[in-house]
Amino acid sequence: MRLRIADWKRPHRIIAEQRRLMASSLFYFGEIGFNDYSFALLNVLSIDTVSLAESLVPHVIGAIRGTRSLLVARLTVVAGMIPMRCEPELLALLPGVAGDYYDRASGCITRFNQVAQLHNRALNRMLCQLRRAHPRTSIHYGDLYHPVTAIVSSPRKYGFGGMPLAACGGGGGGTYNFNFTFFCGTPLSRACANPSGSVSWDGIHYTEAANRFVAHAMLRGL
Repeated sequence: MRLRIADWKRPHRIIAEQRRLMASSLFYFGEIGFNDYSFALLNVLSIDTVSLAESLVPHVIGAIRGTRSLLVARLTVVAGMIPMRCEPELLALLPGVAGDYYDRASGCITRFNQVAQLHNRALNRMLCQLRRAHPRTSIHYGDLYHPVTAIVSSPRKYGFGGMPLAACGGGGGGTYNFNFTFFCGTPLSRACANPSGSVSWDGIHYTEAANRFVAHAMLRGL
């Protein structure tokens, strides 16, 4: 059914078309909650930022569950949380000195790991509940956590360079090459010579190569 200009005056036709499209579509929900958790972790007024971030998990999961699109699409994939502890932005802005602050295998921030894992466990439980309550729906969990952890811990094994925690685009130098003054898009920012060898594009978002790797890994797991 094709909608014409006149059809916009008939809301029932628009709704019918929306339902038809949804019934034959795949809906992908990205890692909802990342900004909420990262802003909590960066909260300088909080003594325990990890606990503050963890307290948001029920609210984020509740917001995802309240999305009507979860139950109307032919196939829905809800992505879990990425390993936030490995984000160059957080690594650069929240340096630590304690011996156990960084994970020895990956160089990521140890305590931040529990925020993402708590979110992913809660998300999986919620999706299982939805599948039981709506057996005709096709709702899947998309694992982002393990593929990203794999390429950060063993970058050369998967075709990436030897500095998986450094941003490609931007500037600032150092281990993470992240500084808001030289953030991607600013006059002083510079892209690395080989973006396909980097995991992080700007310290917050992944490169095309990393996204491709994660997408293939996630699809294999569905």
